[in-house]
Amino acid sequence: MLNRQEEYVKMKFAEGKLWWYKILHEHVLNAIKKNFQSKEIKILDAGCGTGGLMTFLITHGYNEIKGFDFSPYAVEANPLKETHELLEMDVRKATEQYPQAYFDVIVCNDMLYFIPDSELPTVLSNLYKLLAKGGVMIVNLPAHELFKGMHDISVGIDKRWTFKRFRAVVEKAQLDAQSLTYFYWPLFLSPLIFIARVFQRLAMKKTSNIQSDVNVPPVVINQLFYTLTKAERHFPFRKIIGSSLFVVIARGK
Repeated sequence: MLNRQEEYVKMKFAEGKLWWYKILHEHVLNAIKKNFQSKEIKILDAGCGTGGLMTFLITHGYNEIKGFDFSPYAVEANPLKETHELLEMDVRKATEQYPQAYFDVIVCNDMLYFIPDSELPTVLSNLYKLLAKGGVMIVNLPAHELFKGMHDISVGIDKRWTFKRFRAVVEKAQLDAQSLTYFYWPLFLSPLIFIARVFQRLAMKKTSNIQSDVNVPPVVINQLFYTLTKAERHFPFRKIIGSSLFVVIARGK
């Protein structure tokens, strides 16, 4: 699991600014709004990092939110540690900490890929048990091996996902695979990300200075990337390609 202090420092700075985080947080918010009219719902941010998503949801009126992260660096950097329940915890301990059928929404943004394949169905099943009836689990994962690069090594990504692969884990966890909805993103920036990752793979042969992509570009470029990615929301080809996979798992009523 990721436990590099320098990466959490970069994350804390970037979460409210970088186009990628802004779009991801909006995807989560849209999924919540699609499933719940009320803001009086219980939310768990499983693998909350430095608290960017939690802060974003609170600013949109969702105050019943808890979070945990494996890294003490992330927990220490989270600005909500004094006002909200925030734990330093391994996701495999979640069912010991929280009551079953308690949360309406559980978010797992770029966290589940840290779990070994042999344990992932159990972890997914246990998180699902924490969902109330009618609840949803929101998952974001790095997608498609062609986007693998230096970034993966820096943040601890040891595998990338397709929807087919994730669906197989859901079925192995004995969850309702028919309840899944998904899309890949970003679409329009995929060629640029691919080229950047190719250069990263070439650079890794010549340097030991391994760094992630979590850097905020100049304002104009950052806004352009944000606008392009936001515009693809209703584009018909989002189930084909993108460097991230966004999945919603619904629990029936």
